[in-house]
Amino acid sequence: MLFRSGGALLQGLCKNIVAPVRDFSQTGWLQEKFWRLPHIAPLVAWPNYKPNLTNRKHKVSIYNHTFGIQKQTRLKCVDNSALGRQAVTLGRPPKVIQVYSAKHRKRRHGEMGQLGDRVLLAVCGQTKKGIIVGMRQNQLHGIPKYDTNNVIFIEDNGNPTGNRITAPLPNCIRPILQKASDPKKADYTKLFSIATKWV
Repeated sequence: MLFRSGGALLQGLCKNIVAPVRDFSQTGWLQEKFWRLPHIAPLVAWPNYKPNLTNRKHKVSIYNHTFGIQKQTRLKCVDNSALGRQAVTLGRPPKVIQVYSAKHRKRRHGEMGQLGDRVLLAVCGQTKKGIIVGMRQNQLHGIPKYDTNNVIFIEDNGNPTGNRITAPLPNCIRPILQKASDPKKADYTKLFSIATKWV
């Protein structure tokens, strides 16, 4: 009898608890994708999350998702090489078949590349190496985000295939390519001389 009365008391307490409800936006330009907490006015910031305190030890393992080029990704060639212009004319953009990066190497889809990483491409029935110089993925503060995934064709010795770059390059790839360059094997810094715009 005591157990039944306790259960009834617990049910009565649960009825008085009101859980916060996620209200979806009512504006058309947000396309009903975002939700907001009920105590925050709409059209402030989307999505709205409550501030939380994170331990310093946990913050060490938190990093921004700035990588996103993997196998089967279509890229846009931004130099004036003959092979790149032929791919644009035929409407067959280069496709990534290998990423030379250590990030997520053991995952199902293999490595994932970011700005400055080298990739192996399949374009117009040929294989060609390239360097990623632009990504659509969200980047860290101060690093530009592009509308397309851009690549520059290079030779095995690191020399760029074309002699002119048609898109602005991010400044953040300078130290990455300088660190990866080896004068005896491949010097990837030679594309700095043909780049005219930097952001």
